[in-house]
Amino acid sequence: MSGAVLKDGADAAVIDVGSNSVRLVIYRVDGRALTPILNEKVMAGLGRDIGRTQVLSAAGMEIAARALKRFATLIEALNIDQAFAVGTAAVREARDGKAFARRVEAETGIKLRILSGEDEARLSALGVSAGAPDAKGLVGDLGGASLELIEIGPKGVGRGETFPIGPLSLMREDEIDYDRVSKHVFDVLSETKLLSKRGGDFYAVGGAWRALGRIDLALKNHPLGVLHHHEMSRAQVLKVADVVRSQSRKSLERLEEAAAKRAETLPYAAVVLAHIMQAGQFERVVLSAFGLREGVLIERMSEEALAVHPLIAAAEALAGRWSHTRAFGRALEQWLTPILASQPNVFPKKREEVLRGAAARLADVGGPLHPDQRVEVMFDIILRAPLAAISHEERAFLAAAIHHRYIKAPPRHADAYMRLLDDDRQAAAAALGAVLRLGADLSGRSETLLASFEAAAVDGKLVLRVKKDAAHLVTETAARRLEAAAQALGLTTETKTV
Repeated sequence: MSGAVLKDGADAAVIDVGSNSVRLVIYRVDGRALTPILNEKVMAGLGRDIGRTQVLSAAGMEIAARALKRFATLIEALNIDQAFAVGTAAVREARDGKAFARRVEAETGIKLRILSGEDEARLSALGVSAGAPDAKGLVGDLGGASLELIEIGPKGVGRGETFPIGPLSLMREDEIDYDRVSKHVFDVLSETKLLSKRGGDFYAVGGAWRALGRIDLALKNHPLGVLHHHEMSRAQVLKVADVVRSQSRKSLERLEEAAAKRAETLPYAAVVLAHIMQAGQFERVVLSAFGLREGVLIERMSEEALAVHPLIAAAEALAGRWSHTRAFGRALEQWLTPILASQPNVFPKKREEVLRGAAARLADVGGPLHPDQRVEVMFDIILRAPLAAISHEERAFLAAAIHHRYIKAPPRHADAYMRLLDDDRQAAAAALGAVLRLGADLSGRSETLLASFEAAAVDGKLVLRVKKDAAHLVTETAARRLEAAAQALGLTTETKTV
């Protein structure tokens, strides 16, 4: 169950044997896009006592072995020939870690790759880059037993270090001693130069930190419950840490579902994150849903796949694997560029180009739905879709554009639309949606027929040039679409047969 090169168009499995949990995630691989289609986790607690005993938990090994046997059976039943299993801090640090890996292979056939701290940090950073290709700053991956820190920037992954300050390594008693834990974390982190008041962004990876993010979402009544790329200022992080510190375990369990599942480890995770924010003087935390598991697959991707922007790849994957759908989306992106060239940008120019490309690839994603369903659900489908490399504001913009691809009226009852998009971005999304609708309806979603038309904004007009042998394709409906697009762009219309 292994392979050196990741195959496009096939499913791939990653097994992550961590200090706290053992997890199987099966991904559908579409170029650079990695879409989880099965996600199972068992809380084994392999590293529960490692800070005290330096060996794996006996009960945890039995739970993990049963889970891994199930995972191996699932992989075989699903005919997945690309499977990669990794062991992290607990297996790496425990005196009996290698013996456990040998047992796993003998009982399940799963060959466990025991990652060094440096490899774990590097793979986590690769995963972050899969979800945020423009990431620049420091990545932190908090597992059950360890913390990995690694630099990331335009040139890729930089230097990294690992520290034994995961929640399970910090536990000594039933109730957390905040003074002891805080001093220990401070002492450990003072040994690294990776923090050193560097400022900028800190990219947080790990289930415990994601739970802190969910608490922040709940406290702010945030309109979008998507954790990936949720941002928290340093002040917000410290506020959440104080909230966690002031709660009893039972109170944490009542506060938020994710907090309930990690009530035992959450206070330790909050202490570590607060110290990192203070020591590094980071301006904000950016939560990443991508990490080690995605990094395991990213390092096996071809250069051709990695050359595609993650958001474009994710949009194509969401729209479907069919070559027709992808070909039309790519053609539509090129077709709409002259129409929108003179429109003011509501995002930085390069980001807006990527968003338009993603929108073009999603222009027919609602095709299989009943028209009434499309009106009701398209905004929410795109808003919460498994897309990479996209901020919350950009999600709302893309969702609004695809909504307007099907209807002129704004989304109803959409809190995220009103709170995440200002008037200019709402208007730009409506215009992009109207142009998508024009191109799709003129051509019948055929890239061949789309080539029969050229459109551009010229001297205050939306000029549509139609090849003579395609003039019959411009029906009354198509004329209405042209008028609607022009109105959304603040233009008049002109049609020419050439």
